[in-house]
Amino acid sequence: MDERKLILGLKQGDHDSYEILFRLYYARFVNFADAIIKDRNAAKDIVQEAFIKVWVSRAKLDENQLLQNYIYVIVKRLIMNYLRDHKPSESLESEVAQKLQSTTWGGQDLIVIANETRSRMQDLISKMPIQRRTVFVMSRNQGMTNKQIAEALQISVKTVERHMTLALAELRENIS
Repeated sequence: MDERKLILGLKQGDHDSYEILFRLYYARFVNFADAIIKDRNAAKDIVQEAFIKVWVSRAKLDENQLLQNYIYVIVKRLIMNYLRDHKPSESLESEVAQKLQSTTWGGQDLIVIANETRSRMQDLISKMPIQRRTVFVMSRNQGMTNKQIAEALQISVKTVERHMTLALAELRENIS
């Protein structure tokens, strides 16, 4: 079945077309998501959610659009949301890793310390006030600029900067 017919079937609510779509792309996108987030079950959940979104918004599908690209955009956004909510800041992780490399302990000790530090960071981030945590995650996990964060949250750039300063100071103080 070509994509155009598949999209037309989906738009008409045809469950067989949906099943074909699912069989065509599910495994590919689970592998894609798993390669990024390193959690197979979460990857499956993300892709299932993406397919639900496709079904719910099927009436808006464009017959001239590639379904694979459409699903990719949805999965990518869901992955970004997952990473924002579940992964600690990469820059802080690398900072911690650099500090750990300067120690004289063995590799296994470093792995244990790194895992404990990562867990501690996640715990600290989760305990931050909601707006500070949101600003921090948007900056570090989504790579948004202070201006973008300010616009998204409808707060001033100075407020964003203050939240970032407090978040970083809190993490550095509690992890050192």
